[in-house]
Amino acid sequence: MAAFFHLLDSLRTDRTESCPVPEPKAPRIGIAFSSGGAKGLAHIGVIQVLEENGIPIAGIAGSSMGAYVGGLWASGKNGTELEKLAAEMASKRDLFGLVDPVFPPRRGFLRGHSIRERLEKTLRGRTFAELDRPFLAVATELDTLERAVLREGDVASAIVASLAVPGVVVPVTRDGVEYIDGGVCDPLPVTLARETWDLDVVIGVNVLPPIGSLRRRKARPSKAKPWRKVLSAVNRHLNYFARGNLLDILRGAAMGSQMRLVGRSARSADVLISAISSGSGWHDYHNYRHYIEVGREAALKALPEIKALLAPAPAPATPKSNPNTEEASCV
Repeated sequence: MAAFFHLLDSLRTDRTESCPVPEPKAPRIGIAFSSGGAKGLAHIGVIQVLEENGIPIAGIAGSSMGAYVGGLWASGKNGTELEKLAAEMASKRDLFGLVDPVFPPRRGFLRGHSIRERLEKTLRGRTFAELDRPFLAVATELDTLERAVLREGDVASAIVASLAVPGVVVPVTRDGVEYIDGGVCDPLPVTLARETWDLDVVIGVNVLPPIGSLRRRKARPSKAKPWRKVLSAVNRHLNYFARGNLLDILRGAAMGSQMRLVGRSARSADVLISAISSGSGWHDYHNYRHYIEVGREAALKALPEIKALLAPAPAPATPKSNPNTEEASCV
């Protein structure tokens, strides 16, 4: 009889030792990049800080300029490479190379074909399935003004669709559907990222300033030479992109609605990185160093909060096996 009880105790010990203790699960983190024109270059600074600190990102959602930067990052471009691309875009010669005007400008001033060609070259024609990280771009269906989630097919056309600012870029046709700027319907797709992937944490990166924070700079008496004053006056009358002209007004109006929408999305983020730079224009891509630095500073400020959320969640307790049953299971 003593030998029987010894054998029973031995079996209980074997069962206990054979049941491994589940390791804590590392949280899955996703990120949502906002719209914002040139201000969206701040996303690059955020990316650099995340990479330098080894923060793993399981999914990327972007709207408008956020889709541009996010899509390139998802393709495998790191923060340093993204900064080099921004530097290339900063040169006037390179920037004007992306301008393909439409005449007459019935549906927009720019075709967007040059932007797409540049993207296709940079992305090497990749599709969403070929990206290094899961990525989706937000656009707006022109006919219904409903949100469109682009996550299949070629990435370049999806990004251009997300970038198609109403009145500036001709609506982009993709698979028979016309799209305009994703910022019109969802300038910061935090909720979309959470719903799309099995995420524990969503980081929202917003570059749009709050309503009421922008003030038009009053014109001051210029001390420029007479010939420069003449050129400036001619530019104001002929350049539709000049401050206070048609395209500037259209973009400002669109940004106003986005600034209102982004506040609601920001509240749903687990961590919000506010990389906001006031007093600058939506098209001043030559100022890329400033925007990237703004993004870096904002990300460094939020880093302790992000690292706190990186702590692995405790594993669920393993149910104790019943020694009186014939079998004991491990969960």
